Amino acid sequence: MKAEKHYASTAPEMSDTQEFAAAMIILSSKARIYWRFVIMHEVVWTYEIKTAATDGVYIYINPNFFGSLPNDCQRAFLLGHEVGHIVLKHPQRGKAFRLRGFFRVIAGKKIPFIHRLYNWAADCVINADLVAHGLESIEGALYDDRFSRDHLVDDAYAILHAEEVAKQEEAAKKEEEAMKNPAPESDGGDDSETDGDTDTDADGEGEGEETDQDGDSGEGEEPAAGGDDHGGQDIHLEPKYSGTDEEQAASEKEDERQLDHTLEDAVSDQEKAIEEGEHKDVGMSRGCGERVSAAQNRGIAPITWRDEIPDLLQNIGNGDGVSFAKIHRRRFNLYGVVSPVSRGSLHQLALTIDISYSVDRSALQQWLHVMADVIDELQPINGTIVLFTNHEVAEEPQEIFSGAELLDLDIPQGGGTHMSAAVEWLTENGHYPDAHLVFTDGEMSGRDVATVAESGAVIILDRTPDSYVKKIMERNNARVIIADDDSLAA
Repeated sequence: MKAEKHYASTAPEMSDTQEFAAAMIILSSKARIYWRFVIMHEVVWTYEIKTAATDGVYIYINPNFFGSLPNDCQRAFLLGHEVGHIVLKHPQRGKAFRLRGFFRVIAGKKIPFIHRLYNWAADCVINADLVAHGLESIEGALYDDRFSRDHLVDDAYAILHAEEVAKQEEAAKKEEEAMKNPAPESDGGDDSETDGDTDTDADGEGEGEETDQDGDSGEGEEPAAGGDDHGGQDIHLEPKYSGTDEEQAASEKEDERQLDHTLEDAVSDQEKAIEEGEHKDVGMSRGCGERVSAAQNRGIAPITWRDEIPDLLQNIGNGDGVSFAKIHRRRFNLYGVVSPVSRGSLHQLALTIDISYSVDRSALQQWLHVMADVIDELQPINGTIVLFTNHEVAEEPQEIFSGAELLDLDIPQGGGTHMSAAVEWLTENGHYPDAHLVFTDGEMSGRDVATVAESGAVIILDRTPDSYVKKIMERNNARVIIADDDSLAA
């Protein structure tokens, strides 16, 4: 791997112990995907941390903590927990959010990114998955009944952050009321109860004050070298690389390719073990399933629409004109991660979705997953507007800021086909996106195609067009991409 280690391994002999071997056997029998990642990623045994950690590349474990666990099942749980962060790329995502300076924009307001909360959310999701695999939990491991193994960590974080904000507001309200209505002076008795009421936060543990410090004044700060202790059994670390920005980006991409290969091998291992009766089939968590899909899409293949769309938007974000001659043989940088060289290069993106009955819903879902990756990679500064359109803009357009939000949208169905209605809506409402992609079945009138093409929008067809549709597109000089895996990009 190209990433630099945060700590040197001072007790490498731990990998040869009976306890480690027993933990690996248990992990292999219950969570084969996680087992494969431990094999392929170096375990660094260090006393520099209290418990365990990962930077998304290496696994760091304190030998004393590992040995102090009561049994091999819990040691397997610990290894699986760190690997869970690697599989789902939580350290890389955390780094991306920190570099961006905020988590998400909701209703025009930047939601700050707090490492502690993000890792709390990640732990809850990972631990739920490990339990589903039949591993024995470690004492103090974080759980939340609201968050299952199928929750996306971003969604869990949004909920936890909203709760902390509510606690802060409640604490501030109590403090304001206390200042307006001070308690009467005592006669020399014990006034500790009054002090307790006015000094604590909403939950009585000072958590609101910590959140304010992390969420506001420390919004863009890099986590301390020793990691970010968030209350679970591990600490937060980020992958680090040396060299110029270009060299670091290249190293990060190389590690990304290795992570994808490991994931593909791990899935094959688990599927084979299930077929042979060596492993119980508990299915994949939602996050793991989406990682597998993204890794497969990044495989080496001829240039297709899956490559052309991100390349198109990269060029627009770099200020270049739309030219299909500029396609490069590159893949998405990091699934769900903002590339340091491309984040915020777009101000706004618009997606129009044809909701008429004749649209191929399977092709639409594939396109949405590609766009979810692209949105998370490019992170348009002012978000993405999604317009559900048939003969008109059928519903209130949705404003989203992440790929997860796009995939969570409920897409209606019905009506005819008039895609220029979306173009008109954008103009009438003062939106001038850097790029506008229109997904449709192509059953458009000549005037409709002309309006969309003249606006600069790119038409994404859900199938290879027949001669009639192709002629209309060519006549109006429409820029077209065919979202059909059986056809090269048009």
